[in-house]
Amino acid sequence: MSTSPPSCERPCTRLDTNPSRHLSSATDVAGGPSQQRSEVDSGDPGGDRERLVAAISRAAGEQGYDKLTVEHVIRYAGVPLATFYEHFATTEQGLIAAQDAFLDRIWLDVLDSCEAIEGWPAKVSAAVRTIVLTLAEASALARVFAVEATAASFAAAERHYAALDRFARLLRDGRDHYPQASGLPPSAELAVVGGIASIISRHLLAEEPKALAEMEPELVELVLLPYVGLRQASRIARG
Repeated sequence: MSTSPPSCERPCTRLDTNPSRHLSSATDVAGGPSQQRSEVDSGDPGGDRERLVAAISRAAGEQGYDKLTVEHVIRYAGVPLATFYEHFATTEQGLIAAQDAFLDRIWLDVLDSCEAIEGWPAKVSAAVRTIVLTLAEASALARVFAVEATAASFAAAERHYAALDRFARLLRDGRDHYPQASGLPPSAELAVVGGIASIISRHLLAEEPKALAEMEPELVELVLLPYVGLRQASRIARG
């Protein structure tokens, strides 16, 4: 499949950012109420594209990256073939649009989960918990975006690594809160996030969503460890 150009990454590096909440939940993007026609048949000119993106997500989660076809998508979206090609030149372009929607929704879910929480460690804990539990709940689609598509599509891989970098930039705020972390190597946050992503991908690849969800406290502890130390990281993670 051909590669579509990458979209601009929206700057958003702090947990107290409050962007507009206009998307359905991440699990809805994977094939839930966001596909219902009542949301997109009210004269919204973007309705067909929104419906197609939801259908691509549903089809990708059910069929996997390699077996995803335009026929699956238009059947789920309830639109003619010509409508698909009005919005996407290739199946890959459609998949990238669905990946963007999924990643954006996860990020907004993270911000929502942390909005009313005080303290940087507690915010990070809530962020990790939201990400892990969301990926476990939508594990089939998460596997497509985090494992299958990134191995086959340069554009998908770019978006995947941009999402990791966005969370790594968020973690760097911990250096301001905990002076003992100021001496960490510049790439420490990216190494931590990359390691967490590798663990998550392994469980997604093995189709073990329950085991992934059960790892949430351990992953929280690993993320906090360089900043607050073992004892406090363990207390927050298991608290």
